[in-house]
Amino acid sequence: MLIDTHTHLDFKEFDPDQDQVIKRAFSSGIEKIINVSCNLERSKNSIELAKKYGDIYATVGVHPHDLGKYEVESLKSELGKLAKEDKVVAIGEIGLDYYRIEKEEDKQRQIEGFKIQFDLAQKLNLPVIIHCRNAFEDLLEILKGVSDLPRGVTHCFSGTLHYAKQFLDLGFLISFTGSITYARPQGEILKVVKEIPLDKIMVETDCPYLAPVPHRGERNEPAYVRHMAEKIAEIKGIDFEEVAKKTTENAIKLFNL
Repeated sequence: MLIDTHTHLDFKEFDPDQDQVIKRAFSSGIEKIINVSCNLERSKNSIELAKKYGDIYATVGVHPHDLGKYEVESLKSELGKLAKEDKVVAIGEIGLDYYRIEKEEDKQRQIEGFKIQFDLAQKLNLPVIIHCRNAFEDLLEILKGVSDLPRGVTHCFSGTLHYAKQFLDLGFLISFTGSITYARPQGEILKVVKEIPLDKIMVETDCPYLAPVPHRGERNEPAYVRHMAEKIAEIKGIDFEEVAKKTTENAIKLFNL
């Protein structure tokens, strides 16, 4: 049994067949699904989806690219209310994304929005799902300045082993997507998978994006999370069952499922 720890099943790509995709996931051995939010509207959608399905759970949060839609006070208020809904298991995805961002004011807006949501996770004792792209130095500097860090995971990890070890030192887990299935044999991400302990790893699809080999180029879906676990087993030279068991235990512990 596996847990897909990061999906976006409320995205428009699943509008035609959302129910079938979910049924296919559970019938293929997926035990639970964490549907992760990118803004306030999608946070509400995730909560509704979790209410409909017993083994789907929701997160609430605003992705760094969506922070410009909200005023600071309304973000605090709305997220605070949504985070207290039943079956909300984390704040996320939140973080920093400097890809194609050059203006310092845009970076500062992301940092402010991240800190607001991170503070909410601390207040409510919820784990955080962190999105980080081209911003590892700034994000780690923020985390290292926080006492009593909440639990958390760096999702869709794309950094170096150097950065991965720093997240582990702070008590965070690392989660991998289909990108590990199309990395070159000597790719840095494969080194990260090999070197970090299995008890610090989770698997995710980040669907509808990043479909793994052999489905690369297609719409991704939770049933495909098995391919990430198989790749991790291959890289580490261990049994698939061991990867499935441990990554599932890690998810249950992190999200208090």
